[in-house]
Amino acid sequence: MKLAAAEHQAVMWEVRLREDDIGASVLNEFDHWRTAEAANEQAWNALQQRLARIGGAQFRDGLAMARALRTPATERRRALRAAFGLLVLGCGTWGIREGMHGLGLDADWQSAVGERGEGLLADGTPVAFDANSRIYLAGSAQSPRLKLHQGQVLVKSWPHRDEVLTVSTMDGAVVTEGATFNVGKLLERSVVSVSRGSALLRPQLGRPVLVSEGETFYFNGKGAQQTEMPFGVVSAWTRGVCVADRMPLAELLDIFGRYRKGLLRVSGRAAALQISGVFRLEDIERALLQVVDILPVRMQRYGSYLTVFSAA
Repeated sequence: MKLAAAEHQAVMWEVRLREDDIGASVLNEFDHWRTAEAANEQAWNALQQRLARIGGAQFRDGLAMARALRTPATERRRALRAAFGLLVLGCGTWGIREGMHGLGLDADWQSAVGERGEGLLADGTPVAFDANSRIYLAGSAQSPRLKLHQGQVLVKSWPHRDEVLTVSTMDGAVVTEGATFNVGKLLERSVVSVSRGSALLRPQLGRPVLVSEGETFYFNGKGAQQTEMPFGVVSAWTRGVCVADRMPLAELLDIFGRYRKGLLRVSGRAAALQISGVFRLEDIERALLQVVDILPVRMQRYGSYLTVFSAA
């Protein structure tokens, strides 16, 4: 009975720790819960291992990815629901449903931590998406709508036509009749960069903005702002590289989290510290040491799955 309760609590902690705004008090509360009972530590470690298997098994190679993209969304959701149900058996339907959505396990397209993916839209348009991305599909084959819940997506070539392709995040939507472009959901903002053609950016607030070839814009609830970052830098994740240019540390760690199992968090004023550098996404442990070398921060590990940065 104690283990079943601990498993339910572990799921809720996983969802809570994935929220953007967590402070030192929440981290202390988590650490106290994790070490208070042996069952809690056991449940937490078992959850991380099972989530890794659920997220990674079906996307282990290109053929598996292609099969997953051809699987109807309803079948994929059914399989995920069954897997997650077994994971938290006895926790109740509310915990299963909320846990699935909170962890992004009900997305139509998803990629595991550390594994970028590729696929095709219904009309054959090729797309690529970053590691640990979650994408929900809607619309029609002629006018698809992609809702990017997390991660990044690169539409390699949407040929010019009367129908439109829409890629949206919680910060706004990007609409095009013909373009090669990248849309990314960052921690507190989103980014769009166009390599060829043009796209109309419709932020949640403010006027629509035409993003022409070679232009890049950040956007969030406050509107859109152009940046000098070129398309090649914004889409460097496709080559296994992250280029930071005065990027908030919290945002950089969020990107690193796509390539490293476990949770990376930053507390207090360290979150807003700006960092510049080039980081290899295939070697996040080295990238974390780079952060410590560049910024006045200290790194503390809570077990194997939670690492926290704070101001030194």
